[in-house]
Amino acid sequence: MKIDIISYTDAQYATLTHEQLLQVKSAQLKKNRLLLKLEEDMQAEKNRLVKNGVFLSRIWELYCKKLTEEYNVEVENIRDSLLFYLRFSVKPDDAQTNSVPYVVDYSLTMEERFHIVKNYYEATYEDGGERFATFKKDAVAVSYLGELYAPLYDYFLEFA
Repeated sequence: MKIDIISYTDAQYATLTHEQLLQVKSAQLKKNRLLLKLEEDMQAEKNRLVKNGVFLSRIWELYCKKLTEEYNVEVENIRDSLLFYLRFSVKPDDAQTNSVPYVVDYSLTMEERFHIVKNYYEATYEDGGERFATFKKDAVAVSYLGELYAPLYDYFLEFA
């Protein structure tokens, strides 16, 4: 199954608990069902318009636009719910979180967490290669940053 409801790396999926993985799977299946329903509804409307001889009017485009917007809203709601669940279901290991030199506060927003980790690594390591190598070994950042881990990984990789 392709998981595209959230953008986690394989390493991040590996750190999730069984229950968290089930939530990700459930959200992905909901998204897949919504996409299938969208495609079926659009095809049914197309068939109806062709049958009535008005397919070439703007009705089809407007209908598709409306359905796609509704689909996007539903998917975003599923995605937000999943990210909320993942953000607050993390049970940090105190020994592990105390071993990192930056602030680990799970009550912060993902963007605040991102900036704390990014600023720490940029302030501490001037050499891009050393910065990336150290960040890559940071097991706490994988779960702490959630979806923002991969973009920060790629950012540090650019300067390595």
